[in-house]
Amino acid sequence: MGEAVTISFKVVEPMMFRGPGEFDPFVRGAYSRGASLALPLPSTIAGVLATYGISKLGRPVPSSGDWIEQYLEVLGKDVRIRGALIRLNNELMAEDRLSRGFLNMEKVREKCEIVWRRLGRSCREECREGEFEPSVKIKKSVRVGIMLETRGKVSVKRAREGFLYGAEHVDYVGATAGSRSLSVEIVAEVRGGIAESLSPAQKLPIRFGGEGRIALLSFRRGGEILDGVVKQLWSNRTDHRGVLALYLATPALFETGKSVREYLNEWIKNLEKRARGVKLIGLSGESSVLGTGFMLKERRRKPIYISLDPGSIIFLEGEFSLPEIYQEGVGAASMLGYGTVIPVPMSHY
Repeated sequence: MGEAVTISFKVVEPMMFRGPGEFDPFVRGAYSRGASLALPLPSTIAGVLATYGISKLGRPVPSSGDWIEQYLEVLGKDVRIRGALIRLNNELMAEDRLSRGFLNMEKVREKCEIVWRRLGRSCREECREGEFEPSVKIKKSVRVGIMLETRGKVSVKRAREGFLYGAEHVDYVGATAGSRSLSVEIVAEVRGGIAESLSPAQKLPIRFGGEGRIALLSFRRGGEILDGVVKQLWSNRTDHRGVLALYLATPALFETGKSVREYLNEWIKNLEKRARGVKLIGLSGESSVLGTGFMLKERRRKPIYISLDPGSIIFLEGEFSLPEIYQEGVGAASMLGYGTVIPVPMSHY
């Protein structure tokens, strides 16, 4: 799989990671409101890495074309990004959007086993699981703002009448688990040629997410996500035969026009080149419509996709190389971090 580098974003203030839908102060009503996701979308992580590659490593500015190809022009065709996850007080956790929180690796295993029992060994139907208690819930805060008139003079600021807006931020800094305050990092892994150019460095202040919020960017040698999964969920094994749960840590993207199950069956056909006798035996979770952001260079939005939300689980049966499944990912733009899965062997079934 090649050498990995862990990308770390040290969070120092409440963050804004835009969710789907419009946030525009010209949308009139009581007020306009923009909400934050709990974690940045993978394209946000890839965008930071691409910006770093262009500004610090001399990578080429991408030409016009498909949004995925533009990323690959900068990052390289062989790039593989996994994540993002968060590290809370040095404990690795994955998002569970269904319970609006984060699960540590033991909770990820527990959820997969509970949902599999509910589905049943021979189940072929989709299942929407009930509430699952997360390890940690992150607080959100709302700031009310007022739109300003265009400034006629440098020293003059005037509020524009009737243009109130609310901006919801995710507050990692104020998060607690019981009575403990939490130290928070957003982490992702990158492999490929570009990883060789990412030298470990001291924390670099960058603008991250919306509203010009600040985080501290750094790189560390090694794949901290994969290492944690191998140790905590795979018992240091790399192969598995039987039922395998794929816990979605980031949204999985599918083009519109077919059902999620149809796309998964097509993905499994390609997966059989690297695994034996694979079949889909269960699916649990929720889907939504997801936009992948805005192309600043071309002043247009990226495509809209059907998304399987983080915390959804895909159950397969067959013979697997666990690291290969982890690196493969699910759905469109998986090389950029979308469809990052945490494989969990169902050893008790």
